[in-house]
Amino acid sequence: MGRRRIWLAVLLGAVGLVAGAGLGVWYGWEVDPVAYTDTDLAHLHPSYRDEYILMVSRAYALDGDLDAARARIEWLMLPDPASTAADLAEKAIAQSAPTAQIRVLAHLAQALGADRPALAPYLSPEDDS
Repeated sequence: MGRRRIWLAVLLGAVGLVAGAGLGVWYGWEVDPVAYTDTDLAHLHPSYRDEYILMVSRAYALDGDLDAARARIEWLMLPDPASTAADLAEKAIAQSAPTAQIRVLAHLAQALGADRPALAPYLSPEDDS
């Protein structure tokens, strides 16, 4: 008789687990689904925006595809992408970031149309030091 109670307890536990999971899924999908707001790239926190621009500049350094870089930057809906990239490069200079990082940012800023004297040393084709 003891075995029967154990099996009954296991069976009821499994039924309860399945029913609870099913109700949870139903509640999450039908009753109170997640509502996404402000999820496009234009709403990134400034530090994440800077990281995104750095990633775009690294991709541009690898493939040289300016149209793709412009399209990626446009997703941020910046008023002046060239100036933003140049500002980020100058910030990297001020923070003594690695030369390779400054170089890719400077090249992207220049390709987008920014002309800043502070970036000139990083636009030469010399090896990173």
